[in-house]
Amino acid sequence: MSEENRDRDEFQEFLKKFFSSSQNFNPEDLANQAGLPMDPANLGMMMEQLQRAIAGQGEGINWKLVETQAKKELDSQKVELSDQLDQSFKQAFNTASLWLDEVTSIGQFEYNPLMLTRQGWVLESLGLFKEIAEPVATKLAEALAENLKESLPEELSQLAGPASNILKTAGGSLFAMQFGQSLGQLANQSLSGGEIGIPISDRPSLCVKNVEEFAQGLGLDFEEVLIYLAVRELALQRLFAQSSWLKDRVINQILEYSEGISIDTDKINSLAEDLDLTNPVEIQQAISTGAFINEPTEAQKTAQDRIRINLALIEGWVDAVTEKATERLPSRVALSESILRRRVSDNPSQKLFGTLIGLQLEPKMLRETSTMFRAVQKDLSMEVRDEIWLHPDQLPTEEEIQNPELLIKRLSEDKDDFDTELRGLLGD
Repeated sequence: MSEENRDRDEFQEFLKKFFSSSQNFNPEDLANQAGLPMDPANLGMMMEQLQRAIAGQGEGINWKLVETQAKKELDSQKVELSDQLDQSFKQAFNTASLWLDEVTSIGQFEYNPLMLTRQGWVLESLGLFKEIAEPVATKLAEALAENLKESLPEELSQLAGPASNILKTAGGSLFAMQFGQSLGQLANQSLSGGEIGIPISDRPSLCVKNVEEFAQGLGLDFEEVLIYLAVRELALQRLFAQSSWLKDRVINQILEYSEGISIDTDKINSLAEDLDLTNPVEIQQAISTGAFINEPTEAQKTAQDRIRINLALIEGWVDAVTEKATERLPSRVALSESILRRRVSDNPSQKLFGTLIGLQLEPKMLRETSTMFRAVQKDLSMEVRDEIWLHPDQLPTEEEIQNPELLIKRLSEDKDDFDTELRGLLGD
């Protein structure tokens, strides 16, 4: 028997197992080929989802599976959430709020800070990740199912519809397990709820065990680190509370990117030849890096650029405001430098958006946006710096980020035009 015929027969047998009796199908086969852990609970959930798909009730991404897998990745933690820690935590945010009042015109809002464990970080973040990851995962599963459906042998073409439904669900389950691993790793590293560049919820939060380890690694006073990170977190929350369009803007740009996802058949064939199919690690790496996805289209590259600029602007504004707000904090310089180092070597935001949409956040652009916002404040005012966020049309372009004098000129002219119009209305 030829190699081609043998492969086709194996694929036919695989499909027959799906359709003849779901009880005869072993989901460990699928997990093994994806290089994912042989966990009975996770595989059981994946099997239930496949059974619903066979019955025509596929449901997309299984977020319970994401949560379960994420929790398995969490490092053990023994931090005591004591009354003393709770008092220090609340005092840090009270101090942060007072200091921010002095350096930004983006005012206070009602908030109740949240002291998170790593598991709590996962639970608090699921709502956001459903919004930003679901479009990518759904489109990827659809593209993979469509590609595999087209590869069905002619004699099984009548099964194309059911096969497509099953493959979408299988793809969604594999994504859920893979994304759950990434989410758990993110929870092990993230210092705050907003470190990925978008708040994970409406409540400012810090992951206290990660903050504790961060402070120990730097040899700095824990309470000073708490205050510094509370300033950064609260600044970000104020920004998103005022500019209610900001979160939707980033999510819509992710949607724009996901619309262009497609599968490269040649890459799949090439990977099949090059990969050691008995090595789950190689297969897992191919899946997690999106090695079989087509190169981004021009529209996708444009969406990536917009997301990259928006995230850099958010981070740069938070940097500039935090620097000003924490001038009286003795360890401010050391903490600022450590945050810069995290961006280069261990950036949670980079890992998240790199995994989802192949986005590379450039430390150079992050530094440039911080410099730009400081220049606007110095040459114009704090108020003008913050008014940039009143409307998306006000946001600086990439050229203005690289050349702050262009932005300062535009903002000055806009202010002059506004003053002229106002005097006209008042009859002066």
